[in-house]
Amino acid sequence: MYIGVIAKRYAKALLDYALEEGVEQQVYDEVLRLIASYRATAELREVLSDPLLPKERKLVVLLEAVKQGEQEVSTVWRKFAALVLYHKREAFMLFIAHSFVLLYRQHKHIAIVRLTTATTLSKATGDRLKRMVEEHSKDFSEVILEEHVNPDIIGGFIFQLDDHMLDASAKHEFEMIKNHFIDKNARIV
Repeated sequence: MYIGVIAKRYAKALLDYALEEGVEQQVYDEVLRLIASYRATAELREVLSDPLLPKERKLVVLLEAVKQGEQEVSTVWRKFAALVLYHKREAFMLFIAHSFVLLYRQHKHIAIVRLTTATTLSKATGDRLKRMVEEHSKDFSEVILEEHVNPDIIGGFIFQLDDHMLDASAKHEFEMIKNHFIDKNARIV
């Protein structure tokens, strides 16, 4: 079976169970913490992929990865993690987590706007952009702005919303001008 199919099935089951129990926001937060833990510590991947480590130890590690301070881990996440371990799908946990985040955002109509600029945006500009997207798109109940700084784009911005991208960077414009001259010169020769 394909990784994507497995991840999506488990993620859908987790979302349905969380919705049924009414703790979808808490589970969403726990899954985001799991993804952050995966990024921060390579040991988490190693522990989960270790075939000699007992399931009970892996469960403790998974629960610690999503725990925040003294807050108790949700029963839904606890049972779900145990189910994944029981079926020996822990190697797919990161894929399941990312699939869950996508399904949750679709269910809650949350849009992720990725804005890449050459320099850091002011808070006022970021807030204004976020308001503009919220006003012009009635499909989303919430808009989350992810700002990225990439000096390689020289100037301008790259705006991404779901599958749509607007590249208004200086680097892109220079490449278009360069390609235009190359095409014109190729015809002359």
